[in-house]
Amino acid sequence: MSKKSFFTADWHIDHAKAIVYDERPFTDVDHMHRVLINNYNSTVPEDGLCYFLGDIGFSNKEVTKSIITQLNGTKVCVLGNHDKNASAMYDVGFDVVLHGAVIYIANKRVTLSHCPLMGVFREDTTHMRGGGNGDNWHGESKHRRYSFTDEGQYHLHGHIHTGPVCPDKPLRTNRQFDVGVPGNQYRPVSISTVESWIVQQDLKEQAENSEGK
Repeated sequence: MSKKSFFTADWHIDHAKAIVYDERPFTDVDHMHRVLINNYNSTVPEDGLCYFLGDIGFSNKEVTKSIITQLNGTKVCVLGNHDKNASAMYDVGFDVVLHGAVIYIANKRVTLSHCPLMGVFREDTTHMRGGGNGDNWHGESKHRRYSFTDEGQYHLHGHIHTGPVCPDKPLRTNRQFDVGVPGNQYRPVSISTVESWIVQQDLKEQAENSEGK
């Protein structure tokens, strides 16, 4: 993977209610769009690559296209449950559209999808809209196609909207990392940040295994 690779999710373009639900620090969707564009282009260079892990826009094709086409670099869309089909995402300006991806960072296998891993607890869904009985994250029982099975790999995702309104929901937990904008200062996460997290997690696991012997 290039050092100029980045990851992001959950932009929710043109979705006013996302500002309310996440307590996003924006006055309206236009304000949110301007900040997202500026933050992105000041982070991702023109020759960079960014994976968007789902929930890009929210219904308005022209607004979504006007924003995506302003963004630097090669843009890869990994479809989320609020996104339309692959054809629609190509139409708004993505260079590549996928349902999921497998890459290697720090010599470790890393899966990319919109949702967290199946079967691994990620958030308390009690009384949560979209939460099902026994779900490990909201929508787990119905969003299988936006996820991967847990095989011990590292995993980057969005969907759970980690941020200031959910302090008990960790941004990173064991081998999963929420790269959504609410938890990452509304800008993409660099591959160097992900690499550092993987190395630190490996060292932590090695220490824990040594103590257990």
